[in-house]
Amino acid sequence: MKSLLEIPSHKLVKIISIAGGKNARRNLGQLGIGIGSIVKVKRNAPFAGPLLVENHGTSVAIGRGIASRILVEEL
Repeated sequence: MKSLLEIPSHKLVKIISIAGGKNARRNLGQLGIGIGSIVKVKRNAPFAGPLLVENHGTSVAIGRGIASRILVEEL
């Protein structure tokens, strides 16, 4: 398993666990992202800004801090 932060652009992943607190899981849930969700990393620019992921056809920006706490499995 890797963190979402380690996944290169244009890869499809399945979320295995979220190591953040209750608020982090709630905020991600409001974006439609939770354990078992399959998302595509659209942009992961090294050293710069948030990650851009696609979930159910919608693009969502996730900060690098919370992305480092999301454990995923590449598909």
